[in-house]
Amino acid sequence: MKRLYIVLIILVVAAAGCSKENVKPSPDSLLATAAFSRIEKIKKAYEAKDRDELRNTVSAETADSILKNLFFEKAELSFTPRLVRIGASSVTVNLNWRGTWWTAGDGKIEDRGVADLVLEKETMKLLRIEGDNPFQTPIAE
Repeated sequence: MKRLYIVLIILVVAAAGCSKENVKPSPDSLLATAAFSRIEKIKKAYEAKDRDELRNTVSAETADSILKNLFFEKAELSFTPRLVRIGASSVTVNLNWRGTWWTAGDGKIEDRGVADLVLEKETMKLLRIEGDNPFQTPIAE
């Protein structure tokens, strides 16, 4: 995620330095940046087990699913966004993720996957997760 911000900053600085006019970000660019920020906020709330923040940033059905899986002692997630699709009423962020969870019974569990996080365009609430759910604590086999 930090790499993405660095690349975006470099692109903005390079574009501003190479033109005579001030470059304004497009509405789609602003929407994608807002989606990345919201996903980062949800990730931090999940890692901190902040139930109130999760309820405020995630739809009710998805929040219930996430909240019942907060039985870990500690979790660390990392997201690498790959693609952003902007629809009429939603923004879908395709990302690769990697996670590590520590639980009392199973110890350290690692997992990774690919997911589409679908956000409502107006409120930027996470509506649903398609693919591998990064907010579901895996069970050691």
